[in-house]
Amino acid sequence: MSRLLSRAHWFDHPNALHAAPLLRSWLADPDSMTFKLRKRCTQLGVQRLRQGNGNALADECALLGLNSRQPVQERDVILHCDGQPVLFGHTVTPAASLHEWPFLRRLGNRPLGASLFADPLVQRAPIQFARLHAAHPLVRRLCQAFEPSVSLGVQLPLYARRSLFRRHGSLLLVTDVFLPALGKLMALNPDAF
Repeated sequence: MSRLLSRAHWFDHPNALHAAPLLRSWLADPDSMTFKLRKRCTQLGVQRLRQGNGNALADECALLGLNSRQPVQERDVILHCDGQPVLFGHTVTPAASLHEWPFLRRLGNRPLGASLFADPLVQRAPIQFARLHAAHPLVRRLCQAFEPSVSLGVQLPLYARRSLFRRHGSLLLVTDVFLPALGKLMALNPDAF
């Protein structure tokens, strides 16, 4: 069973996840999560966990049209809203097309959304949605980033969304994994969104 839970089933509609209505509206929102969080936070911080060459996950390879041995450039970050970790961001693009995403290398601890959504050459494909379980590679990476005292186990599965972006024919896949603290943030003032 854990092998099945190490892969996500991606859906084309957020209703398939049976999430609460407010969470579903956040998942389906076509705007940048960076912009959405900035409206809600006094301070939005980005903790870069890693950036560099790697291998795409199996379902990412299929979406990006790659085989598992083709190198990719990956970036993993945690977005913090007023000190609380609210979103895990995972970005992957084929290494051969990195030159089409010039801002990716220069981001450092800045959010991707501001650069990505400001580029008029970027086109976005429809959003896909999934529930990620403890065995999923992105959840495992996320858990490694937290101190041992922080447990996501009681909050699993985590809800996620992903979008494929295209610029001059080159592809960039962005996955947002919603962390438990985001639910608390949404609940504080649901009408603000």
